[in-house]
Amino acid sequence: MDTKKHYKMYKNGKNWCYAVIATLAIAFGAMVSAQPAAQADTVSQPETTTITSTNSAASQASTTDQTTTTDQTATTSQAQTPSWQPSGANLNSQQAQAASDQTNHGSLDSFSIANGNLQVSGWNASNQDVNYQHHFVIVYDQTQSKELARQEVTNTQRNDVAKAYPGVYNSQYAGFNTNFNFDLTPYLNDQLQVISRYSTAANGEGQNYDMWFGPIDLGKSQKGYAIDSLKQTNSGMQVTGWMADDASATKPFAYVFLMKDGKELARTRVNLTARPDVAQAMNTIYGSAKSGFTANFNVDQALLSGNLQVMMRFTDDAQGNGNFSDQYSQSYATNADYADQFSLNGNTIHYAGWHAATNAKGMQHQYIIVLDLNGKELYRTELTGAQKNITRNDITKAYPWIADTAQSGFSVDIPVTDAMQHKGIRILHRYTSSADGNSQYVDFISGDYSINSGWQGDYYYNPTTGQKVTGQQTIDGKTYLFGADGKLQTKQQTAVNRALSMVGTPYVWGGNRPGGFDCSGLVQWAYGLSARTTYQQQALGVHHYDVANAPLGALLFFGSDTTPGHVAISLGNGRYVHAPQPGQTVTVTTQAWYAPSFYVVL
Repeated sequence: MDTKKHYKMYKNGKNWCYAVIATLAIAFGAMVSAQPAAQADTVSQPETTTITSTNSAASQASTTDQTTTTDQTATTSQAQTPSWQPSGANLNSQQAQAASDQTNHGSLDSFSIANGNLQVSGWNASNQDVNYQHHFVIVYDQTQSKELARQEVTNTQRNDVAKAYPGVYNSQYAGFNTNFNFDLTPYLNDQLQVISRYSTAANGEGQNYDMWFGPIDLGKSQKGYAIDSLKQTNSGMQVTGWMADDASATKPFAYVFLMKDGKELARTRVNLTARPDVAQAMNTIYGSAKSGFTANFNVDQALLSGNLQVMMRFTDDAQGNGNFSDQYSQSYATNADYADQFSLNGNTIHYAGWHAATNAKGMQHQYIIVLDLNGKELYRTELTGAQKNITRNDITKAYPWIADTAQSGFSVDIPVTDAMQHKGIRILHRYTSSADGNSQYVDFISGDYSINSGWQGDYYYNPTTGQKVTGQQTIDGKTYLFGADGKLQTKQQTAVNRALSMVGTPYVWGGNRPGGFDCSGLVQWAYGLSARTTYQQQALGVHHYDVANAPLGALLFFGSDTTPGHVAISLGNGRYVHAPQPGQTVTVTTQAWYAPSFYVVL
């Protein structure tokens, strides 16, 4: 004799409990005995009937497949067969197939709280359901360990299930779809499970066969929104979209705020409307089926500046304050432009682009103003005719919330004046209500442009002053030396200038500082070299032997190619500067006095 244990679920008041049923299999018969303390929900007394395991894994609160131990000779009381169940020959045929598939099949197709109540749909079919005339769907709160609601359902046709499971009892009518109208508010932080139960009893408490779906976690507070449109109107702004939040279960008042640079500009209470598309996509957010809104803000146009933002709020206060839950949209720029073209052709600047601003609506005058980098005005012109209001549908698409973007383009030629020459400039586009352009205006300033400033050949013009620089200057992190006329001094010229500044300095053996130099020490100091000796310095470049043509700054070597005994710095035209020998000073002389053997250009 074998003993098998099955775990069965029963109700004690509103709480679910479990009892252990010991099954004794003797030959072809079976007998059920419940432990004395158990209040079984399937049978109150042991019977020789079909034995079902309601949930053999109930302690884990989740089961996908369930099995039945069947007494082939047992009988059970028969109730009237529901219309969705097979009968007669079909019933006998499907009963005959029961031994071929012992699995409990099913799926929870949808679980939605979008309407503020609970809607579930799915299917459940099993060969163990034979003679179970009642089908219930039960909602169980796993967090609080109690049943929340149950409803008997009429099965619906599911040809897809019948096709997938042709040998499973009643698979063609395995579907269910039902709504539970109870207050969900206390359970929005819980994990819920849906149970599909086939039962012999009209109240679902007889002999049962269960399938558990889930769990569905409502414990994570959910919210969502979308801004479908934000547009400028004659009286302010209009926003349309949807907003949904689990918090709306306890915070029923819906408000939409228009924010400016993070501060409230206006608010309005909205009446939410049906959004079936949102309900389908956000089915686990409470109230998402009725989440649409249109908010109109009457705001003075002059205040529509800075960065706008939409805030959506559910609150328990009718005035929009109190306890609330907020969501924020992206930021929306109210003043935007872009220069599509900037070109300098001789003494003419061609400048074209677009400019759109919410608080420029209705301003009839447009100006182009040229400023230097100190903000000083250098030039202005009013745009007229074809220079302004050029069609830009691409800007309307990119900035639909700003009025008049479809005519936001401009194009103009600007003469280069003496005041602009060699400077950096910025170009300002201005909308204004005044004819002279000096009051009630909205500006947008470009980046920096160069009018022949910066490097111009060997000269560098300061973009701020427009003047040539002289002396030692650091530009883009590099140090340069410019002559008194503004011309860039090469490293050769710089080295020559340094060496000439030491004329009269005494010769000191091993010296490489302004207090005293030997020949290679003067070269090292003038050029800032690491190479110290004539031997090291002659290896810094190719040896050239046309010494009469040695250029400015070349190193002149005296002696053999590999071991020269003296070095000087060429001044060009056969002259050089050097530290001759002990007892003498740094001096300038000519090749006619002492001719070098070769030279190296650094």
